Amino acid sequence: MIKNIFFDFDGTLVNSQLRLYNLFKELTNCSMTYDEYWKIKRQRINQKDFLKRYFNYSDEMIADFKKNWLLKIEEPHRFKDDFLVDGMREVLEKLSKDNNLYLVTHRQSQELTLKEAEDLGISKYFKKIMASEQKITKVQMIENNVKVSKEDILIGDTGEDIKDAKKLGIKSIAVAWGILNYEVLKEYNPDFIAKGIEDFDKCPFL
Repeated sequence: MIKNIFFDFDGTLVNSQLRLYNLFKELTNCSMTYDEYWKIKRQRINQKDFLKRYFNYSDEMIADFKKNWLLKIEEPHRFKDDFLVDGMREVLEKLSKDNNLYLVTHRQSQELTLKEAEDLGISKYFKKIMASEQKITKVQMIENNVKVSKEDILIGDTGEDIKDAKKLGIKSIAVAWGILNYEVLKEYNPDFIAKGIEDFDKCPFL
């Protein structure tokens, strides 16, 4: 049976952690190392709490930070820091033979999302690539474009991705190499957690 499989982009297909860290460091003059930063972030601390707890930011400073973050995070020159998760190309090639694959992301630019997917050589595996451009939810974006069934799957690296799968009435696969660690992801009760790319082969419904 042909399934619809929805892939999140950042943290799932591509490792964008260096891009995020570099911009954070640029905006805050942060002295944390890359590893120190991500050890804290992967424990599910949001940006607002992170800035307050570790940098003593006021609400006004946080608002300015958020504005600058959104302006800069998708500047084209920053995408050079992104790279495709090792082994992901082979996964996409295999799954695309018998399923309909969709890339779904909250990125702000559809055009730049398409360009990066093309530059990474993965656009050919997807029936459609969709960026919400921060205008609608991921659930709305999927429902507006695809008729889903309970056999379909959403693959992502955040608690929100797992919640979205539940709202859609489809299965969820959480990947533990993205923005949250394995222990945090377990709390959201996904249908399956992939600790590494090789675990996709162990998933009984993929």
